Amino acid sequence: MRIEELDTPALIVDLEGLEDNLDRYQRYFDQHGIGLRPHIKTHKCVAIAHMQMRRGAIGITCQKLGEAEIMAAGGIDGDILIPFNIIGRQKLERLTALARRTRLTVAADSRYTIDGLSTAAVARDVEVGVVIELDQGRTGVPDAETAVELGKAVDSAPGLALRGVMIMPAPPTARPFLREVLDAFDRAGLPHPTVSGGSTPSAFTAHEIPELTEFRAGEYPVGGVKHLDIGTHTVAQCAGRVLATVVSRPNSDRAVVDAGSKSLSAATASLNGQTVMGYVVEYPQAILGGASEEHGQIDLSNCDRKPEIGERVQIILAHPCPCFNEHDEIYALRNGQVEAIWSVDARGAIR
Repeated sequence: MRIEELDTPALIVDLEGLEDNLDRYQRYFDQHGIGLRPHIKTHKCVAIAHMQMRRGAIGITCQKLGEAEIMAAGGIDGDILIPFNIIGRQKLERLTALARRTRLTVAADSRYTIDGLSTAAVARDVEVGVVIELDQGRTGVPDAETAVELGKAVDSAPGLALRGVMIMPAPPTARPFLREVLDAFDRAGLPHPTVSGGSTPSAFTAHEIPELTEFRAGEYPVGGVKHLDIGTHTVAQCAGRVLATVVSRPNSDRAVVDAGSKSLSAATASLNGQTVMGYVVEYPQAILGGASEEHGQIDLSNCDRKPEIGERVQIILAHPCPCFNEHDEIYALRNGQVEAIWSVDARGAIR
């Protein structure tokens, strides 16, 4: 099957761009002696996770327990980090069941989380690894003193193993805080074999934080408008796209495609100073500025050549993570030929 035979809207991945990204990021982290731990929350696809592991990833990151269960069932079961506070009986029972099948590490930033993890691990006679999360504007502890306090709690809790610390995002400016925490851990005699950083936009500056032992990056295999804008990915390297059809031309300066927020997601990104919902590959001067659920609105006023009704276009995603979560399958293409159809295995795994 060729791309021309696909019904639209369709989530597609260009294999040459995908493979290029997998290779160049793995090569960077190998060169700098930092373990790459891909975050599968972006693609949610067992097939792509296997590609990452074959290239040398040290394990995977899953944002939610459900993602981890699905990946482990798909054979990605060697070493999983869930950088999330796992709270509540239902999740703790699932977590400790999963810990029987894989080396599992989770994040914690409170005694409440730690106490729950310990009680559940003891009840199931398993070991759960824990990293203390450091606050960078989302979750985490605000200072080294609190990090040490929680590190001691984990280190002494039955059923738990203190494995270090994590930070997200991890630009070079985060190094002083990270260094302060690690020095405090050393003074307290606390182990930190894992020092985990994260976020694709700061991936290529990871070597500027020599304390890092591993790095979590999610969007790098498929790119997106943000990565195009900051220059980490070219158009060709933005491998994740939605194939759409022009279904209406209300006037000379506007086109409407059959991909709206239910195909692209409602996410936006900045590109060349403008807020967009995607980048139209065939018409780089076009502005995909908004969408309703099933209609994407494209401003063509800056385009010399304009698409006609029935024409197909490829749209680079504003934010790949929610977009992949909107689709059941991925069409993997090489030179316009469909080589594989992959399931978005962890679609909707929000618990």
